[in-house]
Amino acid sequence: MFLAMALLLIQPQVHPQMVFSAEKIALIQPLGSSLPAESAAFMEISLPLTPTSSDIAIQPSLVSESVALPETAFVPEPAPVNGPRLGAFLRAGQPVTVSVSQLQREQRQKQRLWIGWGIAEHSAATFDAWTTRRDISRFGAQELNPLLKPFAGNASLYAAIQVGPVVMDYVGRRMMYNRHSWVRRMWWVPQTASFTASLFCGVHNLGVH
Repeated sequence: MFLAMALLLIQPQVHPQMVFSAEKIALIQPLGSSLPAESAAFMEISLPLTPTSSDIAIQPSLVSESVALPETAFVPEPAPVNGPRLGAFLRAGQPVTVSVSQLQREQRQKQRLWIGWGIAEHSAATFDAWTTRRDISRFGAQELNPLLKPFAGNASLYAAIQVGPVVMDYVGRRMMYNRHSWVRRMWWVPQTASFTASLFCGVHNLGVH
């Protein structure tokens, strides 16, 4: 028994190694001093997941300011395709401009044509009336037009036969100032039709014997 007690007294005592946290080490040891490598190997630094001190609390505003957000990646614009331009197929036309003098000149030209066609159709109507009176007086012919038959026996036929050309003159004049372009381009048709009809009838009357 005494031998066992002597062995316990002679056995070297091993000092228990203490494990400190990072906060306790900072309080015990000054900032300027450095721990030896042997003691640092036995330290256990444990940081709590949730901060217990207000000094080390993480502020969201500071984190948001300090963390730099990645810049948006720059996407280069595609290079232009060197294709044929639209101007290569289209020719630049002259602007459509009409001066007042040009309009007046065209209007005067239409007026002269209208008067010329009027003289021609009235002359053809007079020629038709003369040939009709000639056939009636010489060869006993009869007027076949029911509208002119009451006037065929005397010289009033020359005045009555001019009613048709006067109407055609009026129609052609109205067509000249119509709001539709295609009607304005056809203003000469009534006078031409009257002239052709009177001339045809006069030539036909010359062939009657």
